[in-house]
Amino acid sequence: MEVSSSSTALARGWRSTGAVANRVRPTRPSRCLVSCRAVYQTEASIPPPPPPPPPPPPSGSGVSRRGLLQQFGGFGAAAAVGGVVGYFLGSRGSGSGEGLTGEERAQVDELRREMRFRRDYAGHVFVQDPRSGKWWEVRLDAKLPGTLLLRDPSDQVYFISYNNLQQIDLTDDYVVASLFQNGDWGAAVQRVQARDEAGGLVDVVLDKEAFRDLISLRE
Repeated sequence: MEVSSSSTALARGWRSTGAVANRVRPTRPSRCLVSCRAVYQTEASIPPPPPPPPPPPPSGSGVSRRGLLQQFGGFGAAAAVGGVVGYFLGSRGSGSGEGLTGEERAQVDELRREMRFRRDYAGHVFVQDPRSGKWWEVRLDAKLPGTLLLRDPSDQVYFISYNNLQQIDLTDDYVVASLFQNGDWGAAVQRVQARDEAGGLVDVVLDKEAFRDLISLRE
């Protein structure tokens, strides 16, 4: 939204007579119009989203996923473009890389690791702790929209809630990379705690099977 306002300023000039060096005389006052413009950033003035990414290179073109990704200035730039990452990482669904050759599957796995996450062959997602470099398993809370559950290598359980996200699709590599690539999540996780028989708060510890069977923090 642009708002224009105008004000009238009185400009007074001085002109030398040229006859006496130390004498000047004022000219007649003149009026000039000064226009001011202020631009306010509102939701309506936010630029539209970027155009869709270019299509992937045709088969047999000799352009690798890595080479094409680097044309966008690295992984972070490609993530900003949008669905490009979905193509490079190949994959929605399980981590088995169906339809990919062994070389392509290895390349996909390497790209995922460079974006700080990986998938096992059953499709479970693991993200890399930016502080320790260890791998944490991550999954959705089935009853709390925008909430992720995480389990660290010592089986302690954590959660992250995104108030601005109601649906998170962890089968989409682009979504996982967007949430975990920069490592900011490490400062946002909170321990899941419960009350023991004595009424005190204790940290929740679950092994792999129990963690995957957990439906929601509400239970």
